[in-house]
Amino acid sequence: MLTIKEMEALLEKALPRKRFEHSVAVYETAIELAKIYNADMEKVRVASLLHDCGREIPIRENLAKAAEFNIPIDDVEANQPILLHAKIGVYLAQHKYGVLDKEILSAIQYHTTGAAGMSQIDMIVYLADLLEPKRGFFGIEEMRQLVKVDLEKTMMKAYALTIKYLLEHDLLIHPNCIFGRNELAIKFKKMNQTF
Repeated sequence: MLTIKEMEALLEKALPRKRFEHSVAVYETAIELAKIYNADMEKVRVASLLHDCGREIPIRENLAKAAEFNIPIDDVEANQPILLHAKIGVYLAQHKYGVLDKEILSAIQYHTTGAAGMSQIDMIVYLADLLEPKRGFFGIEEMRQLVKVDLEKTMMKAYALTIKYLLEHDLLIHPNCIFGRNELAIKFKKMNQTF
């Protein structure tokens, strides 16, 4: 596996400037969260820096690139190819950046849709992507405070926000988003907690 510095240099060459700046902001946000939750810092660093490495491929080429890389795609991804940047990112993380760690690859794969059974690292990268300083939407400050005390409750708010956005824009909702949300909702209901 390359060093973080080597990864950053390669990533800066591969991504458009704004996407690279976003990746660095996600990296910095994820490190803050990793400190709060005592997460594996090295895994968080790599996963957060590389979370959007698949965006080096233009969206219009995602379907062809997925076929070239033998990446299986589902109906939602076939009809909303932007989602494929996560799976393409997993491929590039392995083949371009030398990443073999399954936890890192999982965080890259699920940073857009979420999923059932997300690890602490998965949630940190997902939420850092959503809440990095350049992002702005109604309720973001409340979520930025909540993420410092409860990853799962913040994930519930993130899922709700994502689903609302997708419905308002007539976009498809990936099943992983529904599975992830429902898994946490069941957990909170069993604990008689609100979310």
